[in-house]
Amino acid sequence: MTINLYSNLHSVRSYLNLNNTEASANVVDDATLVNFINRASRAVDTYTRRKFYPRYETRFYDLIESKSIRLDDDLLALSALRTQNGACLVASEVIFLATGDNWNRGPWDKIVLTSDSGSTLQYSGTPQKANEVMGWWGYNEDYSNAWVDIGTSLLTNYTASAGSINLAGAGSFGTNASDVLGNHPRVAVGDLLRIGEQYFHVLASGSAGNQIALVAPYANGTSGTSAGSGASIARFFPEPDIEWATRRMAAWLYAGRDTPYQTKTAFIQLGTLEIPMGMAVDIKQKLDKFKRRTFQTYP
Repeated sequence: MTINLYSNLHSVRSYLNLNNTEASANVVDDATLVNFINRASRAVDTYTRRKFYPRYETRFYDLIESKSIRLDDDLLALSALRTQNGACLVASEVIFLATGDNWNRGPWDKIVLTSDSGSTLQYSGTPQKANEVMGWWGYNEDYSNAWVDIGTSLLTNYTASAGSINLAGAGSFGTNASDVLGNHPRVAVGDLLRIGEQYFHVLASGSAGNQIALVAPYANGTSGTSAGSGASIARFFPEPDIEWATRRMAAWLYAGRDTPYQTKTAFIQLGTLEIPMGMAVDIKQKLDKFKRRTFQTYP
């Protein structure tokens, strides 16, 4: 599975020193590595109670206050806000986004209507699900810089729903296959790409001399649309600590694939106690700061 991975196959292979001159001899484990990257990514989601990939989604909120909405997920960018149970579009110029009382740092957890406008949130019939928030959701503290141009464009037209894209430059290997920041390869298995407003999961990045990348189109709630040759392509970079923790966890799973149930031995007065080893401490330390804390409130 290569859906919304927080590290790609190339990065994990490099971490394990498999991307060397004899890399072709080691590809037999690539499917296993991708499986471990997926397991690690979903473990990160579970542990932090967050998702670190962008997805387009409409979420619904009851009308509780006339000037603000408390969000139950991390909002990266707002597409539209509708009130009166979806019947009324709220003008973007009267909307502020905030994180708590902070106006300067996303992702956002609150929508506020400007106090000097007459705009208010309303409902029709029932206050339940009266507000519809459409946008891109997920956690990234530098979302405006999270999408990086991969350094090439579409060589040929892309037809909506097609399972491959044709790159205008080398797709996978060597420093000539770098993005605008000098990272290479520009495309690897597990990457999330964007062409226009459509997202793609990279399923296979081709090989030297092969410019075709196999993809899963209309990913993460985006719509399938066609794109002309020359269209730019961007790659999503997750939070750096999330990428590191995922890469480290995937490598840890790979290293223990033949002995996955390691234990620690504790000596106590009545004998010994075998304690299963959990998540590596350094991984846990990286993830702890991202954990969502849930508070129960009562009227």
